[in-house]
Amino acid sequence: MHGISSRGRVVRSAYGASVAGLLLGAVMLLGSSNALAQSSTVVISKSTRLDVRQSPYYKGYDFYAGRADQGTPGDGEIHPWHVQGNVWLMAGEPGESNVAVQVGNAGVLVVDTGTQAMAPKLLAAIQKLAAEYGGEQKAIHWVINTDGLMDHVGGNYIVRNGGNTIVGSNFQFDNPGLTPGATVIGNLNLLTRIPQPLWPNETHTEPIYSWDFNDEAVRLYHPVSANTDGNEMVLFRRSDVLATGDVLSMVHYPVIDSKRGGSIDGELAALNQAMELAVADFHMGPQEGGTMIVPGHGRLCDQADLVEYTIIVTTIRNRVMYYKNRGKSLQQVLAMKPTWDFDDRWGESTGSWTSRQFVQAVYDTLPARGKGKDRFAMPAMAGG
Repeated sequence: MHGISSRGRVVRSAYGASVAGLLLGAVMLLGSSNALAQSSTVVISKSTRLDVRQSPYYKGYDFYAGRADQGTPGDGEIHPWHVQGNVWLMAGEPGESNVAVQVGNAGVLVVDTGTQAMAPKLLAAIQKLAAEYGGEQKAIHWVINTDGLMDHVGGNYIVRNGGNTIVGSNFQFDNPGLTPGATVIGNLNLLTRIPQPLWPNETHTEPIYSWDFNDEAVRLYHPVSANTDGNEMVLFRRSDVLATGDVLSMVHYPVIDSKRGGSIDGELAALNQAMELAVADFHMGPQEGGTMIVPGHGRLCDQADLVEYTIIVTTIRNRVMYYKNRGKSLQQVLAMKPTWDFDDRWGESTGSWTSRQFVQAVYDTLPARGKGKDRFAMPAMAGG
């Protein structure tokens, strides 16, 4: 397993190879993939725009590409899509927002609850899935919140009350005020970020928080400052599935909310941590297969996609840092269009998260003078 630390040094594993080799391979793919993507005339989902460069093994990874037997994006329904092991993707939320569900003998664990409007349909779809694939216990016992945005926690109240918490011994008698419903867990910072009716009823502050459920380890990784200061990434160890929440998106640039503790360097540290947690299946080619990743938005992906996304975000961050270090104002940097060569795939000019908003978030959360200011420069044609 490989990774890059938040300080930029290469972390090596027992395999003896570094992530630098993975990054180099992904960089070589960028030019050809952008050209191929431009030649494609049919786009169903933004999260599929880059898929033309991927291997045949990606067939079946993308609900959002639409399939007659699975429904289509935006049809107003929730569709279960098996990821691998015990884990399912519940697709169909607005904006390609993802919900992951683990189903097994001990019951159901849900990662994020989507929007409030879709929560009744989501709950019904989870209960149907549990009835078909669950064991003796079919109720929702755990809900994990990966951040405090309303497209991830909006359904907390409804989904939570559709489940229950298993207690035993004298605990239930010693705690008469025990809140009914499933246990909702998230980082402590969420209590200052979301309305009280949606609060988790169990919180933690540890960087790693683990327990066993459905015969596999469930591990929560809390980045200090990624999109916000309340992010979680969830690793299902036996199923080999990583749910990243909004740390990774297959639809747009990362949404960095500086007012809620987010930062570009914290986001990159979280992406590199995710890279360390994901392991590729080398029988399928470099960085392909292996750990399946459920991003906050968009299609399923793996380490190759994560590496490429990290390169793109790092490149934009470095461009902005270069000119900020030279005294350029935010407006001057925006005029240079530091995202120009990636916007066809990842950018938006309108909507809730535009390329300009991303650049501003990068600029605002970078230190006054970052490291590496003399090592690179943005191409002169970038602002043209």
